Amino acid sequence: MPDDVFRDHTGVHPQRQAGLYSVGVSVLNGRLSGQTLLALADLVETHAGGELRTTVNQNFLIPGVPEASLTVVLDWLKTLGLHVEANNFWRGTVACTGTEFCKLAITETKGFARWLAEEMDARLPGFDQQLKLHITGCPNNCGQAWIGDIGLEGKKIKHNGKLVDAWYFALGGALGQHAGFARQINYRCRSEEVPDALEHLFRAYLDQREDGQNLRAWFAAHSNEELREILEAVPIPA
Repeated sequence: MPDDVFRDHTGVHPQRQAGLYSVGVSVLNGRLSGQTLLALADLVETHAGGELRTTVNQNFLIPGVPEASLTVVLDWLKTLGLHVEANNFWRGTVACTGTEFCKLAITETKGFARWLAEEMDARLPGFDQQLKLHITGCPNNCGQAWIGDIGLEGKKIKHNGKLVDAWYFALGGALGQHAGFARQINYRCRSEEVPDALEHLFRAYLDQREDGQNLRAWFAAHSNEELREILEAVPIPA
């Protein structure tokens, strides 16, 4: 059982079979068009083993790529706008279907997740900690918020007399040797406030972490009250 190992299979990795590689591709929100899927089918049939595998992180894996075909495969994926080497916000974000197609959902998730991942990468370029940012649009938890480093569960709150999308935060979920559910810390905010809250949290982590301390361990070293105070900090100036 892994010890705090984040394995999303993204990137190029040698297989046990000599001369063959797997190529893991990060797909934010797991959404691909029909045209892209057809192009991928042509790609794997022509330059790989004819197989395409999906992952629990809403990404996909192309196994059985001969070493001689790696450059062609990587160039083809780049042409399709797909990321083999993605930033940690892009590769670590998972979202359920949300209100767009689910009658049980409370909040919109897919567009929010894309906006949030892009916003966080713009604010914290080069963020060096692998993370699992799981977004779910209702308590049914199809986005698996309870096992993310950061889990966001969609709710509605009143703002200026209107119901708006909001998010309850849970922190510190994990799999592997330190498996455990994320902790509810009694903090919620509107969608547009989430980037500020996460920026406060990530900057505090980067400033305070010890050598080799990952997000799970850093969260575990802080009380709910301490984490809530960080999230509730004065808004960051524009």
